[in-house]
Amino acid sequence: MLVLVEIVGYIVQIYSFLILVYIILGYFPEGRDSRIYLFLERVCEPIISPFRFATIAGISFAPILAILVLELIHFLLVIIATL
Repeated sequence: MLVLVEIVGYIVQIYSFLILVYIILGYFPEGRDSRIYLFLERVCEPIISPFRFATIAGISFAPILAILVLELIHFLLVIIATL
Protein backbone atom coordinates (compact mmCIF):
# COMPACT_ATOMS: atom_id res chain seq x y z
CA MET A 1 0.00 0.00 0.00
CA LEU A 2 2.82 2.41 0.85
CA VAL A 3 4.42 1.78 -2.54
CA LEU A 4 1.19 2.76 -4.27
CA VAL A 5 0.96 5.94 -2.19
CA GLU A 6 4.57 6.73 -3.07
CA ILE A 7 3.79 6.31 -6.77
CA VAL A 8 0.79 8.62 -6.39
CA GLY A 9 3.11 11.13 -4.71
CA TYR A 10 5.46 11.07 -7.69
CA ILE A 11 2.53 11.51 -10.07
CA VAL A 12 1.30 14.50 -8.05
CA GLN A 13 4.78 16.07 -8.17
CA ILE A 14 5.04 15.57 -11.94
CA TYR A 15 1.54 16.93 -12.49
CA SER A 16 2.31 19.98 -10.31
CA PHE A 17 5.44 20.62 -12.34
CA LEU A 18 3.46 20.35 -15.58
CA ILE A 19 0.91 22.86 -14.27
CA LEU A 20 3.70 25.29 -13.38
CA VAL A 21 5.26 24.97 -16.84
CA TYR A 22 1.80 25.49 -18.36
CA ILE A 23 1.35 28.70 -16.35
CA ILE A 24 4.78 30.06 -17.26
CA LEU A 25 4.37 29.32 -20.96
CA GLY A 26 1.00 31.05 -20.88
CA TYR A 27 2.68 34.37 -20.09
CA PHE A 28 4.54 34.36 -23.41
CA PRO A 29 2.55 34.88 -26.64
CA GLU A 30 5.01 32.72 -28.58
CA GLY A 31 4.66 29.97 -26.00
CA ARG A 32 0.93 29.63 -26.59
CA ASP A 33 1.48 28.57 -30.19
CA SER A 34 3.93 25.80 -29.39
CA ARG A 35 3.15 22.10 -29.42
CA ILE A 36 4.34 21.79 -25.84
CA TYR A 37 1.79 24.37 -24.69
CA LEU A 38 -1.02 22.65 -26.58
CA PHE A 39 -0.03 19.31 -25.02
CA LEU A 40 0.11 20.88 -21.54
CA GLU A 41 -3.26 22.51 -22.13
CA ARG A 42 -4.83 19.13 -22.91
CA VAL A 43 -3.20 17.58 -19.84
CA CYS A 44 -3.67 20.37 -17.29
CA GLU A 45 -7.03 21.95 -18.15
CA PRO A 46 -9.17 19.01 -16.93
CA ILE A 47 -7.73 19.53 -13.45
CA ILE A 48 -7.58 23.34 -13.51
CA SER A 49 -10.98 24.08 -15.09
CA PRO A 50 -13.15 23.14 -12.04
CA PHE A 51 -11.33 25.88 -10.09
CA ARG A 52 -11.83 28.69 -12.65
CA PHE A 53 -14.27 30.37 -10.23
CA ALA A 54 -11.26 31.46 -8.15
CA THR A 55 -10.50 34.65 -10.05
CA ILE A 56 -9.99 37.89 -8.17
CA ALA A 57 -9.33 41.17 -10.02
CA GLY A 58 -8.44 39.30 -13.19
CA ILE A 59 -5.92 37.02 -11.47
CA SER A 60 -6.77 33.34 -11.63
CA PHE A 61 -5.92 31.26 -8.60
CA ALA A 62 -7.21 28.08 -10.27
CA PRO A 63 -3.76 26.50 -10.86
CA ILE A 64 -2.76 27.11 -7.25
CA LEU A 65 -5.99 25.55 -5.99
CA ALA A 66 -5.55 22.59 -8.33
CA ILE A 67 -2.04 21.93 -7.00
CA LEU A 68 -3.25 22.30 -3.40
CA VAL A 69 -6.07 19.80 -3.97
CA LEU A 70 -3.66 17.32 -5.57
CA GLU A 71 -1.31 17.68 -2.60
CA LEU A 72 -4.23 17.31 -0.17
CA ILE A 73 -5.33 14.08 -1.85
CA HIS A 74 -1.79 12.73 -1.62
CA PHE A 75 -1.56 13.77 2.03
CA LEU A 76 -4.84 12.03 2.87
CA LEU A 77 -3.68 8.87 1.10
CA VAL A 78 -0.48 8.90 3.17
CA ILE A 79 -2.50 9.20 6.38
CA ILE A 80 -4.85 6.38 5.35
CA ALA A 81 -1.95 4.13 4.32
CA THR A 82 -0.15 4.56 7.63
CA LEU A 83 -3.17 3.65 9.77
